[in-house]
Amino acid sequence: MSNLHGPSPVMACCFLSSLQAPVQAAIRPAMWLPGIRNLHSHKETWQSEATAPDSLKSLLSALEKVKVDSPYWRKHKVNKVDEERYRVQIFTYTRAEWLDVVDIEFRPGQTEGSEAEAASFSSGLFPTLVPLCFVLNTVILHVYHIRILTCRLECIYRLIIIQKSRLVS
Repeated sequence: MSNLHGPSPVMACCFLSSLQAPVQAAIRPAMWLPGIRNLHSHKETWQSEATAPDSLKSLLSALEKVKVDSPYWRKHKVNKVDEERYRVQIFTYTRAEWLDVVDIEFRPGQTEGSEAEAASFSSGLFPTLVPLCFVLNTVILHVYHIRILTCRLECIYRLIIIQKSRLVS
């Protein structure tokens, strides 16, 4: 995946978080143990009448415009975009700089439109503003409330719906 769209204008995390987040997202320590990983992740499948490329464009457009400050996430950065596979990876941060990762992949629907596999997962116990958080998080397991991850995916799905309604109007 490449970041063809540059940094998200919403992204304003601390310098240390911006350096450590890609490492933390790549190693995903909260996802290592079967059974426990289910406490740290949530997956959904979305249906759309739009094609996979149009759905991806709509999502990226919506994310560029949205200003987020909710209990579920405060700021975000579109980390990677793969326009050939219609995939996007989004870093979402809480007020304390905890990093959660959202991966969304669009593909053609079974009969028409497109379908998206959306996954949100917690990356670790220690926030990315803690020096060497990715090392600490590989050692310590944590509990993260699934409701936050579920609500984050719901918020992103609503962004897509809102963006599509604007395009149709």
